[in-house]
Amino acid sequence: MEKKIKLTSNYLKIPVIRNGEECEVSFFVEGEKVWQFRIPVKTAEKGVGTGGYAQLPVGSWKGRIMTLETDGTCLPENILQSDEPESGVREGDVYPRLHFTPVSGWMNDPNGLCFYQGEYHLFFQHNMFDVEWNNLSWGHAVSRDLLHWTQLEEALLPDEEGTMFSGCAFANFRGESICPKDGLLLFYTCAGGSSKWSEGQRFTQKAAFSTDGRSFQKLPEVLVPHIVKGNRDPKVGWMEETGTYYMVLFLFEHTYAVFTSKDLREWKETQRLEIPESWECPDLICFPEQGGTKRWLFWTSDGYYLVGSFDGEHFTAEQKVRCLYGNPVAYAAQTFWGTDRNIQVPWLRVRWEDKPYQGAMGIPRELELTRQDGEYVLAAHLPRELWEQQERFYQGSPDGGQELTLPGGKCVVAAVRNPDRQSFELKLGAVLVAWEEETGRLKIEDEEFSLPGMENMNLVLDRDLLEVSCNGDTVCFYRKTQSGDSGSESKAAAGRAYLRGAVNMALGVL
Repeated sequence: MEKKIKLTSNYLKIPVIRNGEECEVSFFVEGEKVWQFRIPVKTAEKGVGTGGYAQLPVGSWKGRIMTLETDGTCLPENILQSDEPESGVREGDVYPRLHFTPVSGWMNDPNGLCFYQGEYHLFFQHNMFDVEWNNLSWGHAVSRDLLHWTQLEEALLPDEEGTMFSGCAFANFRGESICPKDGLLLFYTCAGGSSKWSEGQRFTQKAAFSTDGRSFQKLPEVLVPHIVKGNRDPKVGWMEETGTYYMVLFLFEHTYAVFTSKDLREWKETQRLEIPESWECPDLICFPEQGGTKRWLFWTSDGYYLVGSFDGEHFTAEQKVRCLYGNPVAYAAQTFWGTDRNIQVPWLRVRWEDKPYQGAMGIPRELELTRQDGEYVLAAHLPRELWEQQERFYQGSPDGGQELTLPGGKCVVAAVRNPDRQSFELKLGAVLVAWEEETGRLKIEDEEFSLPGMENMNLVLDRDLLEVSCNGDTVCFYRKTQSGDSGSESKAAAGRAYLRGAVNMALGVL
């Protein structure tokens, strides 16, 4: 079955269908295969439109014929053409205000986080065609303040060698021959065998580059060849003391590898290490200390981390493994390249049944190593940009209780300071967060967690997404609220607030 389309515009727009009939669709331009995707299609029996569109760049083929082919019984209908891209601004109450989500489609791991040419860039694993995992490309969004994001065109699309799995960004600031000086490099896993088009291929590590931060050109060579099945998620950095680049890479099960390079092209494996609690998405993060010393943190996807030293080739753990997260919603967090702060963003594994997208990113957080009982502990602070932009509307000590009207349609930020570790309670609309001194239990809606001491807490309620971080932000909780999945303004952020406790509380809105 085939369909021919005369290309007259810059973009081909294909409706995103939920629960449709899945079809393997190949795209040809005058006989040359350019793409292949697994696309859900609406039929008389199955499928419902989300209101979103997958957007394919076809401007370079204007005036030519594109043929869509499938060996199935259906092809996408209601395909549009446009010279204007889909608006990357997320408008309406269906989207959170501060947590990034794609305009439509599936999203998972953050990729290629960097500050480049005056903008924060957030790339992400994206399936344009569905609200389920598949067809992974690198979506792309930019921000000036880490809080408000505009989605751009896809940076990397799947090809005959594989789909585009996770990786990182790194600017060629030393002018290595791999790409133009100061070009932005995307290191990614080319996931061979993860699509029908790439059957028989294997996972390898490759790169693409851009000189404008918008359009990317894939490099043909393999930088790190296949090692074991599933090796993936490269994270690259530079170590000034040794004059070398380093890469950390997930291999298999709980095993990771360290590589070094002098030119970003040739990579040598220098270490393998195993972290039993962990897998996937490593990061190796440097924390300068007073006196010129440094501590290094080896990070893994579920929030488990090791603190130790790194000599440019080998990481040495110096204390036991810890975990930042109090529950398993946040995943695959990565830090930004190109900033003087260690800023990190996680993917939030949340699902909705009535939105044009799945998944969300956590609010960026600034990392700090603190000392507790003689050991280093990671703290993940809400960024200064949030505190600078929030508008304070309450501060006090509501010992006998305090009721407030919440401003409509806003993201609510709460800060609790509790040096005497006393019980307190916040109820924001339908969302209850409380800590009980007698039992040492933290209650977040219908869940309870053991937290023997509570000295302070920061909370962000963004429509139906909730972030709670406690005790200097050294333990973090993320969740979708139980207030409903309505596309209208979330009940969680509407109505009244009730505050109680002999503690200092402050509320603000953005």
